[in-house]
Amino acid sequence: MRKALKVATLMGLAAALIVPAAPSAKAADMDMGSTKVTIGGQLRERLEWYASEAGSGTGDRLAGTYRARIKIKAQLSDGVTAVFVPQSVGIWGTANNGEDGKYGVGLDNDMSVGMHEAYMLLANPFGINNVIVKIGRQEVNLGNQRLVGSVGWSQAGRSLDGILVGYVAGDYGLAGFFYGKLNDNGKQDAWFRPAAEDLDGTDIDLYVATWQGKFKPFGIGGTYELTDIYVNKRGVTFTTGDASDALDFRNVNTLYGRITPVFNTDFAKVKVNLEGAIQGGDAGVDITGKDRDFSGYFFSVGAGADFANVNWTPGVFVGYDYYSGDSDDQGDIDSFWSVLPTAHKWLGHADIVWLGNVYKFNGAIASRSPGVKDLYLKLSAKPLAKVALGLDLHYFKTAEDYAVDSTTNTYGVKPAGFTGKTSDDIGWEADFSVKYKYSKNLCLSLGWDHFDPDSDFAAAYINPDHSTKSDAEDHIWAQADLKF
Repeated sequence: MRKALKVATLMGLAAALIVPAAPSAKAADMDMGSTKVTIGGQLRERLEWYASEAGSGTGDRLAGTYRARIKIKAQLSDGVTAVFVPQSVGIWGTANNGEDGKYGVGLDNDMSVGMHEAYMLLANPFGINNVIVKIGRQEVNLGNQRLVGSVGWSQAGRSLDGILVGYVAGDYGLAGFFYGKLNDNGKQDAWFRPAAEDLDGTDIDLYVATWQGKFKPFGIGGTYELTDIYVNKRGVTFTTGDASDALDFRNVNTLYGRITPVFNTDFAKVKVNLEGAIQGGDAGVDITGKDRDFSGYFFSVGAGADFANVNWTPGVFVGYDYYSGDSDDQGDIDSFWSVLPTAHKWLGHADIVWLGNVYKFNGAIASRSPGVKDLYLKLSAKPLAKVALGLDLHYFKTAEDYAVDSTTNTYGVKPAGFTGKTSDDIGWEADFSVKYKYSKNLCLSLGWDHFDPDSDFAAAYINPDHSTKSDAEDHIWAQADLKF
């Protein structure tokens, strides 16, 4: 009994820091001798109405999407656990629901089920106390997901193939190392031995070393984190806008730190957030033979309070984020690359700024961008026991001026010798949401995202014809999230 309790405690501590929460609220159990099998799942249906599109003002389209997941967890002997999470994700009206060629059938015949997660978890392997090993496809969330996250808003989500090794040091924290394979297009023979890498084979490896902990031993709440992320990418050439900047990219390293102390007072729970990251690495050699390096950086500062003893238990948080940008299409790459973030959580729910070319993430590793400055205010309240309200306000600008009237540069970064019009304006955004806890297993949500672009930003990044037409975007969504 004592050993079982120790294993459960170890897994719980690890889950709180790196392993994301399970999608099931309560699951059915089956006892199969020494094996305990737990089955849970999630069904999430979402309707989205784009009343108007940023820039053009067109819209009036209603679309529906879904996520269906089953989680099977088998707890075996000696601290070994197997987890499988198959999922199906789709768009309403595009599946095999009838005669071929009618009402969606034939338009998209994809009814496939993919494997969102499939891993084995070893607690205290080989008798080594306080250690966990997690092997296979898994969700990975580092801290508040600014650099690596599972993108919960996306119906498909994000999971990584790799190996996690963690050491739990009681209340003081968790040391973790993760190796992941992000992409491998290299050819393999019949025995699955990697063939010699050819010119079109892209190989991307991710290495993460992290120390995450809680301030509880120091008498206050909150968490802290120190993480190093190294990405090794080979076998592909990038062009960042200028013909002389065709780079044989090699690697990039990101050193990231975060402290989020929480102070309990008589009137409120006060929260502080301080984050920062610097990047370095070899961006390769351009066609002129000149070495290029990565030199981006990021920081975030913010503070707020939750008033638990006040009617509606209101909360407020104000912050400022800065993602460095590149001033021109020359020299080192100064744009900060955010690796694999859950950016929807931070840079506006309208998903315009972080999906645009002013901000770099994921595959846009070697492209230059002007960066982002975000001054934001987050408000929350709970007027009823089952109702929660949220309002996020953002004012966006770019970290460096971008080229407004250049048709020769896709990303808006000023080409060499550019003398045209420049700007640093993006626009502002308001995101409002209402959540209603219908039952223990079902949550209903309604949201409205309003993004008002600046005319220069619309001309450089939104409108294909580079016009200054700058109609606001209104995105309205309703969601039913059922977990069991």
